[in-house]
Amino acid sequence: MFVFDLGRQWYARPLRSRIALALRSMGWSQKKIAEVLGVSQAAVSKLLQDATSIMRLKHLGIHELEAELLVSYILELIEKNELGRAVEVANRYWLLVAASGDLCSVHINSGWSHRYCTACMRSVYPSLSPERAMALADVERAVMLLEASRNAVLLIPEVLSNVVRAVSGAVGPQDVVAVPGRLAKIGGKVRARDSPAFGASKHLAEVVLASGYNACINIKFDELVAKALKSLHVKYVEFSSEHYGGVNPAAEAVSELRERGALARVVVDRGGLGIEPVTYIFGERAKEVVLVVEKIARLYAEYRASQGTTL
Repeated sequence: MFVFDLGRQWYARPLRSRIALALRSMGWSQKKIAEVLGVSQAAVSKLLQDATSIMRLKHLGIHELEAELLVSYILELIEKNELGRAVEVANRYWLLVAASGDLCSVHINSGWSHRYCTACMRSVYPSLSPERAMALADVERAVMLLEASRNAVLLIPEVLSNVVRAVSGAVGPQDVVAVPGRLAKIGGKVRARDSPAFGASKHLAEVVLASGYNACINIKFDELVAKALKSLHVKYVEFSSEHYGGVNPAAEAVSELRERGALARVVVDRGGLGIEPVTYIFGERAKEVVLVVEKIARLYAEYRASQGTTL
């Protein structure tokens, strides 16, 4: 019945296991790991031998790359001795997993008979409808993953980035979650300037509404991004803002591509005179498009390193 029972089994224990394994690989003693995690050394020994952590997290829709980013975020805070903040991140992420709706199938399979339960959404965002709560949780979760990334900052364009998620039947920006003030480069990492909110972006909201997808993120475009997309076998279509005279050329181009049946999940604006090239990545969830960005970013960092360029 209680969601926190599932949290212990499917989230807390496997997450502890992943953190313990990572700390051990960094040369930490079991005693030191036990002190940080607040468990006994015997418990740490069991965590280090737990071979089910990946499977358990996958049950919640947290696949390997997402888990890796979450663990790296927590490890970074542990290394800075910001243990309170590390706990905050771990706890908040669990609440967002629940509010995103990813826990529902696990809850039902565990015996919960209320298939249309909205308790998790309302617990985290009591003033929102369940659907709007799920959209907001999705973007907040996506932002945490971007902030956890070591390489995503390489892909932030001069016009900055944003990540958006529209609710079903959205008719305007008021039905689309975005980051107020966008995502910027701060201290060598991606940082949100404010908490995600509905109606926080007009430009990217119009782009995602024109696409028919639920989620979108914009990143830079250059030859290394093109190379990464090719390596990932991701096809994209191109347009140039110079060929569209409206207020939002990207939304116009995406709408036109969709009408022609030529829209892809990745669309590149080649830009033009005074217009920066930009990549738009579409998907059904904000978390989904951010994980695509992470894959691109890792390859991008490799390419830069091979050229003798670093962060």
